[in-house]
Amino acid sequence: MNSTLPTNRRKKAVMGAALAGVAVLGMFATAHAAQAATGDRSGAHTVGIARTAGTPYVINHYGEENADRGRAERSPAHLVLSEFTSIGKVNWQQWGAKKAVGTGKVTGTWCLDTCLDKPLKATVTLSDPKTVDGRKVFTAFTLKLSGNPGAYDSEDLQGKRPLATS
Repeated sequence: MNSTLPTNRRKKAVMGAALAGVAVLGMFATAHAAQAATGDRSGAHTVGIARTAGTPYVINHYGEENADRGRAERSPAHLVLSEFTSIGKVNWQQWGAKKAVGTGKVTGTWCLDTCLDKPLKATVTLSDPKTVDGRKVFTAFTLKLSGNPGAYDSEDLQGKRPLATS
């Protein structure tokens, strides 16, 4: 009997599994690229929002790939509002030329003890669109926590705050 036969079978099985894994990753990458090309970010929810060439973007630093430079998006499912606060699972009710309004789940460094595992419900309003580097972007946000959010001392909860524009 040939003693290399079981080793060759194992190598072929490992190679087959590796190729199958590469194929699955390729399908995932293709789907992700298609979502990125259409501006669909992780299942962003919108309700009948019409967009035109003049509809502003928001510069989003969500995700490792966007942490440094940000990415211009419309109606993102997750949005970094500041270095202290982010909102996820956003359901956008409005995305217009002057403002965008959505509801979602907020977390921040100011509420890590309570909201890391159980994010707080909130409404975010993006406003003050300006042209930056040839692209119209929202430059401010207002965040309002829903229900009885407790007494959080955070600048991001105190009126209109600036958004990153690059």
